[in-house]
Amino acid sequence: MKSSFLCTLLIFCLTLSTFTLADDFDKMIIRDMPREKIIEKYGRLPGQELLAEDLAELAESYFDGETLRLLAIPVEWVDRPGTYSREDLEQLLFSRNELPEGSVADYFHEVSYGQVTVTGDVIDWYTPDWYNGGTYSPNFSYNDFATIMYYLDPVIDYSQYDGNGDGDVDAICFIRSGNGEEDSGDPNDIWSYAISWPVGWGPFDGVLVKHWNTSPETEPLRDPDNPTQFSGESDLCGIRVFCHELSHNFGAPDLYDYDDKLLTSSYYTPNDNNDHPLVDWCVMGYGGYGLLSIGSEIPSHLCGWSKMKMGWIEPIELVGEHKDLVINNIETAYENALFKLPITAHPGGQDAGEYFLLEYRNPNSSAQFDKLDSDFSCYFWPDLTFGGDPLDRGLLICHVDDSVVNLRRDTHVNDGTPRYKHYTVMVEDAGYDPARDYTYNPEGRVTDSAQWWYPYETRRAALYSDDVDGQAEFGPNTTPNSDGYWGPSGIYVRVDSIVGDQMYVYVYNPVEVDYICGDANGDGIISQLDVAFLIAYLHKDGPAPYPLEAGDANGDGTIDQDDVKYLIEYLHKDGPEPVCPKPGQQSKTGLD
Repeated sequence: MKSSFLCTLLIFCLTLSTFTLADDFDKMIIRDMPREKIIEKYGRLPGQELLAEDLAELAESYFDGETLRLLAIPVEWVDRPGTYSREDLEQLLFSRNELPEGSVADYFHEVSYGQVTVTGDVIDWYTPDWYNGGTYSPNFSYNDFATIMYYLDPVIDYSQYDGNGDGDVDAICFIRSGNGEEDSGDPNDIWSYAISWPVGWGPFDGVLVKHWNTSPETEPLRDPDNPTQFSGESDLCGIRVFCHELSHNFGAPDLYDYDDKLLTSSYYTPNDNNDHPLVDWCVMGYGGYGLLSIGSEIPSHLCGWSKMKMGWIEPIELVGEHKDLVINNIETAYENALFKLPITAHPGGQDAGEYFLLEYRNPNSSAQFDKLDSDFSCYFWPDLTFGGDPLDRGLLICHVDDSVVNLRRDTHVNDGTPRYKHYTVMVEDAGYDPARDYTYNPEGRVTDSAQWWYPYETRRAALYSDDVDGQAEFGPNTTPNSDGYWGPSGIYVRVDSIVGDQMYVYVYNPVEVDYICGDANGDGIISQLDVAFLIAYLHKDGPAPYPLEAGDANGDGTIDQDDVKYLIEYLHKDGPEPVCPKPGQQSKTGLD
């Protein structure tokens, strides 16, 4: 808490006088609010004055630190008071191992494999009595939320919320009393969103605020007898929206398609402008966000692509043939849990950014989250039982083309047609086969356990598994197939078995990679640095050689301490030259 209120208030008034919507809105990014809602509210889209380099910086701006400090500001109005106490909100955001469905802090501890801690404070409910006499209006804008930061400057030390010491507040969350429009569909509610402004608000106590978000206090409950309708009652909002919006402050982009976002028919129309590329397999897709997650309070994990971009997991690249490849479930393991299959059919070549990502999703793991799928029952009721069903188990294959991100003139990195030819990240759905519609399900129709959803767009997004006939293989002749966007890749993947937290897979990737045998770090020469690189990989969770064969100096089919000794003998004791196998000849692709 601070004194000098009058002095700070004077600074606030002077600063506020220069803070104008016309100048700043064109340099900001608003995420999650539909385009039509933004235009309805502000008259135009934001970010029109952001240059390509600004967008590139935003796209690569991920939180770098071990502790994220979050300031939560609950906002209520005279005619829309908050329902839950500050203590309730603190528990929802920051408690550890207390809530049955988990807190926001629990979530990020798990999805980051303990590499990030979310801490912070919730202040008392704040009423903006300077706005509309303190009464509520859905027109309460980003500018009004930002104004709150200036009014609270005399009583908040914002420098306490710079957890990584970069001079910027890590995150601010404005918790709005009542429901969010994304859940209720009521235009009198405010839509939840996250906002970024590279210039930043402030300074406050020597720091700037460049990112903040707003999420609702409550969520409307569905009528259990008719889930197409609301019951008229609300409950404390679950953490899924908070996790989604805070992930934006961590730097993660949305992975759902903004095109026709509010058009209900896009949920069940194949090959339209919105094909729901991640479905419920990422909290940055619809899973966890709200539109298709009604009834599922436990958010899904971030997908492997998002975790990779966050720097929380390092993928292992695979070329050649790999038999009995072991993939650990990505919910609890970050070693041998994400594999990357580069595609050379791209006209830009191997490094052009197109590849497949493999990850094993296991709802039966010891993880707290990633348990339930998006609840589609309000759209398919009564064919589907209301409430979340257990997530599918199996291999999640995502088709990625990172090269298209830089072509996009906004932060909607995963829009597809008509704006772009294909998605940046898209799930290969093993159950989306026009030759096998819902009549192929055991019940002969769409049910809670349905695997085959065609022609519905709002499908489960079935994973690859040997548990279901016709869903174990992904290759040139399957549906969907393993073709790249520019031609055949020749990649073939088969799930052989799943045993607990591990999956056994056969992979063949015909990509040819030039490398120097023994050049583990890929710098073009064999030196003592390669010895250090292998030691770091084997004993200190360092990155893997690429390709893995480059690190197999003695050519025995594994990478272990013997390869370190072999390189030392070669470099310092006139030992034999490295004799790595050709790509694909080794069976061990990482540490035991």
